Formats: sequence, structure tokens, C-alpha cells
Amino acid sequence: MANKKGNGYRWLQVLRFVVQLGFWAAVVFAAFNTKIISEWMFYAVLLLGVFFCGWVCPFGAAQDWAAWLGRKLRLPHFRMPQGLQQYLQLSRYVLYALLTLGIVVALFKGPYHYSMLLHSVFYTAGAIFVICMIVLGLFTDRPFCNYLCTGGARMGLFSVLRIFGIKRNTASCGGCGQCSRKCPMNIDVAHTDFVRHPNCIGCLQCVSTCPKKCLSYSLMPSVKGKKS
Repeated sequence: MANKKGNGYRWLQVLRFVVQLGFWAAVVFAAFNTKIISEWMFYAVLLLGVFFCGWVCPFGAAQDWAAWLGRKLRLPHFRMPQGLQQYLQLSRYVLYALLTLGIVVALFKGPYHYSMLLHSVFYTAGAIFVICMIVLGLFTDRPFCNYLCTGGARMGLFSVLRIFGIKRNTASCGGCGQCSRKCPMNIDVAHTDFVRHPNCIGCLQCVSTCPKKCLSYSLMPSVKGKKS
């Protein structure tokens, strides 16, 4: 959410919450298939970036709500130092590469391999994993999205070509760093002219929290600046 004084953009996070809640309700009532929706949204990545993760993904929303609850309960909140983040964030891309290789190999293993994937132990393990990620989300922002999500990695690789993104007005920026501290994907927005980081989920938390309104969602600047 925005800072206590507000900057007039708090409504963005209220809107995002309503959208997330709406898609969660759709999942509960089986109104749509998340896989189909994510594939459809992928084609918009080149234009807007990975906003699916920040606005639509039910699992991402669950982690956001867990982080909010953790702060309300005053639980310890851990944020990965940038020195480590720049390396650890590569883990999801490594997993994506391994998963892609696994899919290729699976095609040659026949029906027996696919039937094994339907065994109940995988559902149990998956449920335990999801619960663990949400519990961990009480103490840190989006642990799954930051380091394990291969879907986000896949879209993120193409999102670096996006046309729209977060632009920082360096002239009016006071260097308070609130935007970087609020970013759930731990991107160093405060030292970036235009955010084109593949991990950016377009949640606009940085825009909502900037006390000087020096961040905006706009077209990529024509003059080459410092990007992240």
C-alpha cells in the first residue's frame, strides 16, 4: 500500500486488490482455467510487461495477502540484500531451463510417465508446498515468485522488450528509496530511470508509495537511460 501520507495513487492498490479478489473468486467457482488465461496474457507481455503476475495470478495474490497479514501482526520481515538478490533471482530461470528440458525428455517416456504424474502423492506434495510458500510469505515478499516461478520466468524473458513500464523522473526524485523497499520483487527502482527488469510484475506498488510522484507508468523513454 502507499505510505501514510499518501500520494493520490493509493487507489491503484485498492483496484489491484479488487481485481485479485475477483480472479480468486473465479478460481474458487471454476469460472476459468488459469493456465488458459496465463497463456492468453502472455501475448500482452511485449506491450505491458508481466502484469499477469501482479494483477491476476491467484497464487501471487495469496502471497501478497500473506505479506500484508505478516506486517499487520508485526512479524519479522526479511528482505534479501541486493548483493544476494541479483544472483538468487536467477534461480527461477535455471528452474525454467531445467523444466523445459524435462518436458522434452518426458515426450519420449510414453504414457507410463504421464500416468505417474497423476498419482495422489503429487497432489499432496503440491498442497504442502503451496502452504509452505504462503507461510513463508508472512515473513518475506513473494518467495515463490521471486525464486521459483517458472511461468513468471518464461514471461519475464520477453518482458524486457516491453513498450510500457515504470519511468522515474530523476529530476524530482528525492532518493528516499521507498519505492525499492515497497517492491515485492526486490527491484532497485530508486536507482533506475526506466524499469525493464524481467522480474517486474507491474504491481505499481512503487508508483503508489512514491511521496513525490516521480514515478509513472508510461512509454519507454526515447532517450536511452539507466534501466534495471
